[in-house]
Amino acid sequence: MSHYFANPLSVLLQDPLPSEPIQAELYESVRNLNSFRQLVDEELSRGNVESARLLLEDDQFLRDRIGRDIKRGKEALRSLVDAIDLLSSMRSHLGTKTSETWSRLYIKAMSGELRGSPVISDTLLAVRKLPSDAMADFLNLIRESKLPDMSPVASDLQRLESEKETVDPLRSEHDTHHQSLRTTVVAHKVELSKHKASLTKHDLSYSALVDRIDKTLRDYFQGVLIHPPDLFLHEVLVYDLKSPHREVFTPKPRYALERALSSPRDYLGCSCCKGAQHGLSGTHPAISVLYQLYLESGAIINISDLWSAFYTIIGSEDAEDEDAEQQRALYVLYPQSSPEDYADYTPKGALF
Repeated sequence: MSHYFANPLSVLLQDPLPSEPIQAELYESVRNLNSFRQLVDEELSRGNVESARLLLEDDQFLRDRIGRDIKRGKEALRSLVDAIDLLSSMRSHLGTKTSETWSRLYIKAMSGELRGSPVISDTLLAVRKLPSDAMADFLNLIRESKLPDMSPVASDLQRLESEKETVDPLRSEHDTHHQSLRTTVVAHKVELSKHKASLTKHDLSYSALVDRIDKTLRDYFQGVLIHPPDLFLHEVLVYDLKSPHREVFTPKPRYALERALSSPRDYLGCSCCKGAQHGLSGTHPAISVLYQLYLESGAIINISDLWSAFYTIIGSEDAEDEDAEQQRALYVLYPQSSPEDYADYTPKGALF
């Protein structure tokens, strides 16, 4: 549930989208996502200028695209999880040397590190080395997966098993059974070299069948092991916050107050501070001016210097009566009091 509290855009996960009109602010939020910018860049790179323009300007066009891509994204992520299940089952069945738990495979897949990784290469290498009797059990294991139909491969394997002339299982050219080491002495140096034994006709046929299985598995993993951040609206589809409830239910008043004091225009939306967004200005609220002066000061603050700096910013340059202008600046500093209360105020060089 934390995902739905932390991410208002999760309302787009409804299938189908609600029939009533969606708030315009929701479309603006979608247009501010990084995945939306990537989508527009892709459309422009393909030459689809009109499509990119409609995505930016037409809410109904964007709504249709959202519904279509959310459905595709869900299907892609389901296929990704199915591939992780298959890979985990394969590695458990093959007894690979390095153990990878399902959770570690999932983390690698969601970060885009599993596609083309040594985990896939080692698993497929173990498949290519399987003898024919173990390959039959392996095909039974993956029969229930989302792979393309493997029935023709299983039928060809049964045919090769029935045609072989020995009781020994068939072995592919990748099997170490067909490899041997040769020792030669050249110039008083011993050299080792690998030598492959000649394959029988049935072993060659079995090798071709193993290559077909390897290509099918390789193409499958290459197709479904996507990089989730490349999906449009992956911010909605993927739950990637470690502690989203902390962001939602634990406010950060200190950060909000500091930002409000540093950039009051972001909260007030006034036009008078437009020209002084990144500096001190007399149009800023007095508390913002004092906060900025406080940040610029050292560990010890001289009250007289603080007052002079504050008066320089708040006071008017063309004021005729300096005392009256100081009283006005003091009234700005303490709006709850009247200027008469501080008529005799004279800044001292006190320290604190």
